[in-house]
Amino acid sequence: MDHFCPWVGGIVSETSQKFFVLFVSWAAIYCLFAMIFIAKFVAERAHAGVNIHWVVVLALAALFSLFNFGMSVSSLQFVFQNTTTIENLSRRTKVWQLAVYMPNPPQGPNPPPFRTVTFSQPSPDLPTSDFNVHPPRLRTFAILHSRPGENPWDLGPFRNFKSVMGDQWYDWFLPIKHSPCARHDRLDSEFETGPVVERMKREAGIVPSIYSEPEEKPHRHRRRRRRWSTHAQSRESEDEVSEVRRKRHHERH
Repeated sequence: MDHFCPWVGGIVSETSQKFFVLFVSWAAIYCLFAMIFIAKFVAERAHAGVNIHWVVVLALAALFSLFNFGMSVSSLQFVFQNTTTIENLSRRTKVWQLAVYMPNPPQGPNPPPFRTVTFSQPSPDLPTSDFNVHPPRLRTFAILHSRPGENPWDLGPFRNFKSVMGDQWYDWFLPIKHSPCARHDRLDSEFETGPVVERMKREAGIVPSIYSEPEEKPHRHRRRRRRWSTHAQSRESEDEVSEVRRKRHHERH
């Protein structure tokens, strides 16, 4: 849920946020268009007297132009940040608690430094009577906390925009398709998570760190020693082969 809008008579949520952004954006453009032409019309007929009705229409066009323009800017700001109006109220101090799936839960007497939750996930293909023969699979989740002010679903401005407005450029202007974030076709989360969750996984040891220290390279003098020793061994082996050949030649003659 983003907010309740009395102008559209309903809740602006994940299934309607794209349409709300397009509505206020096109409404701002229309009101601006009407304000310019009405102002031109009133200016051309000012010598014949001012009609109060046209002045009221001009004032309303200007008012709704500013109102819809402000709503468009604020809505697009939340789209680029991948957040909502309600979440924005506490975005600087909000701490998120996430249940992150652990494909390889820790085994052993020492517990992990974070809380875990484990529950069974029975297979939908098996009847309930076969649970004793085929026990349900256990799934373990780590309970992790974000830092204050972090957004676990921040994918970057452009990816955030596409997740709400659409994958194709024409989806950004036409209210035809729903937002890609409303598909809920992911297996790991209802919504796609960003770099914040990946960092939390690395810090908790759920996934290996991509910033592992490189292996120590041998020094140059060690390489030279190895090369020299290899060269010396090859010279010794060549001397031994030549000595054997000399003995065989001497025995034949």
